[in-house]
Amino acid sequence: MKRWGALALAGLALVGVAGCGGDPFQAGDGTNGALVVGSADFTESELVMEIYAEALRRTGADVDTKPRIGARETYVNAVAQGELSVMPDYTGNLLQYVDENDPATESGQVYDALRRKLPPGLDVLDQAPAEDSDVLTVTRRTADSGIGTLEDLGPRCGEFVLGAPAEWKTRWEQRIAEVYGCTFAEIRNLEAGTVTVDALTGDTVQVANLFTTSSQIAANDLVPLRDTRDMFPAQHVVPLVGEGRLTPPQAEAIDRVSRALTTEDLTELNRRLEVDKANPTDLAKEFVAAVGA
Repeated sequence: MKRWGALALAGLALVGVAGCGGDPFQAGDGTNGALVVGSADFTESELVMEIYAEALRRTGADVDTKPRIGARETYVNAVAQGELSVMPDYTGNLLQYVDENDPATESGQVYDALRRKLPPGLDVLDQAPAEDSDVLTVTRRTADSGIGTLEDLGPRCGEFVLGAPAEWKTRWEQRIAEVYGCTFAEIRNLEAGTVTVDALTGDTVQVANLFTTSSQIAANDLVPLRDTRDMFPAQHVVPLVGEGRLTPPQAEAIDRVSRALTTEDLTELNRRLEVDKANPTDLAKEFVAAVGA
């Protein structure tokens, strides 16, 4: 997954971001008193950045945005040092970054462990109901054969080829065998997104690893299989913040939009970005206004 990549805890050492091969914070870096909201290098993160920024502006705050920063190591360090005030992230991935051995997978457990294990200088605000996590997906025809959950899939995995990113085999092949008794006939490495969807709808693969906010699931009438035993860790959208960087009204403004953001909302917003080519800033203003934040 493009947001994965758990790194060693040593990566949290507070080294200067400029030492990461260029300083993405040279201009508009908050030195004028502005809050700085960043994003990782993909569209959904940029959208959530704009939602947070709009919510903060409605409190009267002066806000700069820093989209497409890059790797988690870079932006976590930047938040810790105060170069970023707020950064959208995902609970499971962020927990794995902090402690790659933490076993939590259930939503509340992941969030609680994350809050306990973040180092000094870092905190998270309320997690959103919205999740963007791995999901195994099948066609409607396969689902109609009696497969609606990973428990249903487990005994029949030998009938199917899985299409998934290259790292899936290393991360999940053993785990899915342990949790669901699933051993696929083959695991075929495919790029995430359209390539995987085309392989699934064309029956080159019969199961595909996608992500829960992908607009292509509904567009192609695909069926996400419920992970009834929480094999995949929860991946709720969550604001990573610097301790003491926001005032209580500013933190509450972000919490309000977070509490209103559902997986269905995020999926539709992604569809409008990907299909309708909408502007993320405009979508953010529309969303924040609609939820009354």
